[in-house]
Amino acid sequence: MIRHAFTRTSAALLLAFAVFGSACTLGISENEAGAGSTFIGSLELIDPADREPAPDVCGTTTADEELCLDALVGTPTLVNFWASWCGPCAREIPELVELDSTRDDLHIVGVNVQDSIVNARSFERDQGVTYPSWFDEGSIIAGAFGGIAPEALPSTILLDREHRVAIRLFGAVTMADLVPFLDQLSSETG
Repeated sequence: MIRHAFTRTSAALLLAFAVFGSACTLGISENEAGAGSTFIGSLELIDPADREPAPDVCGTTTADEELCLDALVGTPTLVNFWASWCGPCAREIPELVELDSTRDDLHIVGVNVQDSIVNARSFERDQGVTYPSWFDEGSIIAGAFGGIAPEALPSTILLDREHRVAIRLFGAVTMADLVPFLDQLSSETG
Protein backbone atom coordinates (compact mmCIF):
# COMPACT_ATOMS: atom_id res chain seq x y z
CA MET A 1 0.00 0.00 0.00
CA ILE A 2 1.53 3.37 -1.02
CA ARG A 3 0.79 6.22 1.35
CA HIS A 4 2.55 9.55 1.68
CA ALA A 5 2.34 11.44 4.97
CA PHE A 6 3.83 14.77 5.97
CA THR A 7 3.64 15.98 9.59
CA ARG A 8 2.81 19.29 11.24
CA THR A 9 6.39 19.66 12.49
CA SER A 10 7.64 19.91 8.94
CA ALA A 11 9.29 23.20 8.03
CA ALA A 12 8.49 25.18 4.88
CA LEU A 13 10.89 23.01 2.88
CA LEU A 14 8.96 19.87 3.74
CA LEU A 15 5.70 21.65 2.93
CA ALA A 16 7.06 22.37 -0.53
CA PHE A 17 8.05 18.71 -0.80
CA ALA A 18 4.50 17.71 0.26
CA VAL A 19 2.98 19.87 -2.45
CA PHE A 20 5.39 18.49 -5.05
CA GLY A 21 4.85 14.92 -3.82
CA SER A 22 1.09 15.30 -3.99
CA ALA A 23 1.40 16.66 -7.50
CA CYS A 24 3.32 13.56 -8.52
CA THR A 25 0.94 11.12 -6.87
CA LEU A 26 -2.23 12.58 -8.31
CA GLY A 27 -0.88 13.62 -11.70
CA ILE A 28 -1.04 17.35 -10.97
CA SER A 29 1.74 19.46 -12.44
CA GLU A 30 4.21 21.10 -10.08
CA ASN A 31 2.98 24.53 -11.16
CA GLU A 32 -0.68 23.71 -10.43
CA ALA A 33 -0.26 22.06 -7.04
CA GLY A 34 -0.72 24.41 -4.15
CA ALA A 35 -0.34 27.77 -5.88
CA GLY A 36 -0.96 30.11 -2.95
CA SER A 37 -1.21 27.17 -0.55
CA THR A 38 -0.63 27.90 3.12
CA PHE A 39 -1.48 24.42 4.40
CA ILE A 40 0.47 23.31 7.43
CA GLY A 41 -0.71 20.00 8.74
CA SER A 42 -0.71 16.33 7.91
CA LEU A 43 -1.52 15.18 4.39
CA GLU A 44 -2.13 11.58 3.35
CA LEU A 45 -2.61 10.80 -0.34
CA ILE A 46 -3.90 7.35 -1.19
CA ASP A 47 -3.08 5.76 -4.52
CA PRO A 48 -6.29 4.90 -6.46
CA ALA A 49 -5.42 1.19 -6.39
CA ASP A 50 -5.16 1.27 -2.59
CA ARG A 51 -8.27 3.31 -1.74
CA GLU A 52 -10.72 1.82 0.76
CA PRO A 53 -14.48 2.46 0.62
CA ALA A 54 -15.78 5.23 2.85
CA PRO A 55 -17.94 3.98 5.70
CA ASP A 56 -21.65 3.64 5.02
CA VAL A 57 -22.85 6.30 7.46
CA CYS A 58 -26.21 7.96 8.01
CA GLY A 59 -27.05 10.54 10.61
CA THR A 60 -29.06 13.55 11.63
CA THR A 61 -27.84 16.94 10.49
CA THR A 62 -27.77 20.08 12.59
CA ALA A 63 -30.97 21.01 10.70
CA ASP A 64 -32.66 17.81 12.01
CA GLU A 65 -32.66 16.12 8.60
CA GLU A 66 -31.48 12.58 7.88
CA LEU A 67 -28.51 12.31 5.53
CA CYS A 68 -26.79 9.17 4.27
CA LEU A 69 -23.38 9.39 2.66
CA ASP A 70 -24.27 6.80 0.03
CA ALA A 71 -26.87 9.23 -1.39
CA LEU A 72 -23.93 11.30 -2.67
CA VAL A 73 -22.06 8.52 -4.54
CA GLY A 74 -21.10 9.49 -8.09
CA THR A 75 -19.61 12.85 -7.16
CA PRO A 76 -16.41 13.56 -5.21
CA THR A 77 -17.31 14.45 -1.64
CA LEU A 78 -15.46 16.50 0.96
CA VAL A 79 -16.16 15.44 4.55
CA ASN A 80 -15.03 18.08 7.06
CA PHE A 81 -14.82 17.44 10.81
CA TRP A 82 -15.24 20.58 12.94
CA ALA A 83 -16.34 21.99 16.31
CA SER A 84 -17.64 25.43 17.30
CA TRP A 85 -14.84 25.90 19.85
CA CYS A 86 -12.10 25.15 17.30
CA GLY A 87 -10.34 28.35 16.14
CA PRO A 88 -8.77 26.83 13.00
CA CYS A 89 -12.22 25.43 12.11
CA ALA A 90 -13.67 28.95 12.20
CA ARG A 91 -10.86 30.19 9.93
CA GLU A 92 -11.39 27.48 7.31
CA ILE A 93 -15.21 27.51 7.15
CA PRO A 94 -15.41 30.61 4.88
CA GLU A 95 -13.13 28.79 2.42
CA LEU A 96 -15.43 25.75 2.42
CA VAL A 97 -18.52 27.95 2.02
CA GLU A 98 -16.89 29.61 -1.00
CA LEU A 99 -15.92 26.22 -2.38
CA ASP A 100 -19.51 25.02 -1.94
CA SER A 101 -20.80 28.00 -3.93
CA THR A 102 -18.31 27.61 -6.79
CA ARG A 103 -18.03 23.84 -7.37
CA ASP A 104 -20.93 21.96 -8.97
CA ASP A 105 -18.74 18.84 -9.18
CA LEU A 106 -18.44 18.43 -5.41
CA HIS A 107 -20.56 17.64 -2.37
CA ILE A 108 -19.49 19.02 1.01
CA VAL A 109 -20.69 17.49 4.26
CA GLY A 110 -19.60 18.72 7.67
CA VAL A 111 -19.36 16.59 10.79
CA ASN A 112 -19.78 18.51 14.03
CA VAL A 113 -18.03 16.68 16.88
CA GLN A 114 -17.66 17.22 20.62
CA ASP A 115 -20.17 20.04 20.72
CA SER A 116 -23.69 20.89 21.81
CA ILE A 117 -26.38 21.21 19.16
CA VAL A 118 -27.03 24.80 20.28
CA ASN A 119 -23.38 25.77 19.79
CA ALA A 120 -23.17 23.91 16.48
CA ARG A 121 -26.24 25.65 15.05
CA SER A 122 -25.10 29.06 16.29
CA PHE A 123 -21.66 28.54 14.75
CA GLU A 124 -23.15 27.53 11.40
CA ARG A 125 -25.51 30.52 11.42
CA ASP A 126 -22.70 32.96 12.33
CA GLN A 127 -20.37 31.47 9.69
CA GLY A 128 -23.02 31.34 6.94
CA VAL A 129 -22.54 27.61 6.36
CA THR A 130 -24.38 26.54 3.19
CA TYR A 131 -23.81 22.77 3.24
CA PRO A 132 -25.21 20.13 5.62
CA SER A 133 -23.39 19.00 8.74
CA TRP A 134 -24.07 15.90 10.75
CA PHE A 135 -24.38 16.45 14.49
CA ASP A 136 -22.12 13.62 15.61
CA GLU A 137 -23.11 13.20 19.24
CA GLY A 138 -21.05 10.36 20.61
CA SER A 139 -18.56 10.57 17.69
CA ILE A 140 -20.21 7.65 15.87
CA ILE A 141 -19.50 9.10 12.40
CA ALA A 142 -15.99 10.19 13.37
CA GLY A 143 -15.37 6.67 14.67
CA ALA A 144 -16.60 5.15 11.42
CA PHE A 145 -13.95 7.20 9.61
CA GLY A 146 -11.24 5.86 11.92
CA GLY A 147 -11.61 8.39 14.73
CA ILE A 148 -10.80 12.07 14.75
CA ALA A 149 -9.02 13.28 17.89
CA PRO A 150 -9.83 16.77 19.26
CA GLU A 151 -6.29 17.93 18.52
CA ALA A 152 -6.79 16.86 14.88
CA LEU A 153 -9.58 19.38 14.25
CA PRO A 154 -10.27 20.50 11.68
CA SER A 155 -9.83 17.39 9.57
CA THR A 156 -10.92 16.87 5.98
CA ILE A 157 -11.39 13.64 4.06
CA LEU A 158 -11.81 13.73 0.29
CA LEU A 159 -13.73 10.88 -1.31
CA ASP A 160 -13.49 10.04 -5.00
CA ARG A 161 -16.54 9.47 -7.24
CA GLU A 162 -16.86 5.90 -5.99
CA HIS A 163 -16.69 7.17 -2.42
CA ARG A 164 -13.34 5.65 -1.65
CA VAL A 165 -11.07 7.59 0.71
CA ALA A 166 -8.57 9.41 -1.53
CA ILE A 167 -7.03 12.10 0.67
CA ARG A 168 -6.91 12.87 4.40
CA LEU A 169 -5.91 16.34 5.58
CA PHE A 170 -5.44 17.14 9.26
CA GLY A 171 -5.34 20.91 9.76
CA ALA A 172 -7.13 23.97 8.38
CA VAL A 173 -7.38 24.06 4.58
CA THR A 174 -7.97 26.78 2.00
CA MET A 175 -9.38 26.70 -1.51
CA ALA A 176 -5.82 26.99 -2.83
CA ASP A 177 -4.94 23.83 -0.90
CA LEU A 178 -7.95 21.87 -2.12
CA VAL A 179 -8.59 22.90 -5.74
CA PRO A 180 -5.74 20.89 -7.35
CA PHE A 181 -6.87 17.74 -5.54
CA LEU A 182 -10.54 18.35 -6.32
CA ASP A 183 -9.78 18.96 -9.99
CA GLN A 184 -7.90 15.67 -10.14
CA LEU A 185 -10.65 13.74 -8.34
CA SER A 186 -13.30 15.24 -10.64
CA SER A 187 -11.34 14.20 -13.72
CA GLU A 188 -10.75 10.61 -12.58
CA THR A 189 -12.85 8.01 -14.33
CA GLY A 190 -14.42 5.10 -12.45
